[in-house]
Amino acid sequence: MLDALNITEEEALGLAEIAQHDLALARDFARRAQAAADSEEANQLARSYQRAARSYRQTLALKARLRRDLAIAAQAVAATPRAKPSGAAVERRVGELREALLRMAWNEAERPEDERAETGDVEPDVEMFALRRHDVEFVIAEACLKNDFCEEPLDDHIARLAVDMDFAPSAIGRWRDMPDPPASAFEVESMADQWLSSA
Repeated sequence: MLDALNITEEEALGLAEIAQHDLALARDFARRAQAAADSEEANQLARSYQRAARSYRQTLALKARLRRDLAIAAQAVAATPRAKPSGAAVERRVGELREALLRMAWNEAERPEDERAETGDVEPDVEMFALRRHDVEFVIAEACLKNDFCEEPLDDHIARLAVDMDFAPSAIGRWRDMPDPPASAFEVESMADQWLSSA
């Protein structure tokens, strides 16, 4: 709708130029008509002045109508409800969010080697990863319910959810460089999973 009404910058400049020429002609014809000694010549110049003045008014009216029509069209577009994302788009976004958040959760569970050596835990904390996994699914399920799901850029969406989950800020921007959790990391159930399966 807006595209049908819109004009290029060159066309807008052309309209402004036409209006300038019409105004210049109208002024010239008016000046010459007032200075004419012969009444026939004065009448012809006055008619030319009226045509140039009418053309000028029409150009100004056209510009005003275009501006008004564009404003009305923009309001109509703004008032139109946004289409819900397709199932495929939602499924893709859910997968991308899950991949990023699980990578951050696994990165957190692995911890640096020197940190693990201090505590005597040489293996990644798979129980903590199981809890984080449960949180990831909950956060994504909650995000899916919002009307604007899929609208913001992927990295912004991931960062917002990661901040909500209290992932380390230094990890959020590096999720693409992090490895996927190994299949064995998914074998441990969280307390929430155990509770749900026994309910």
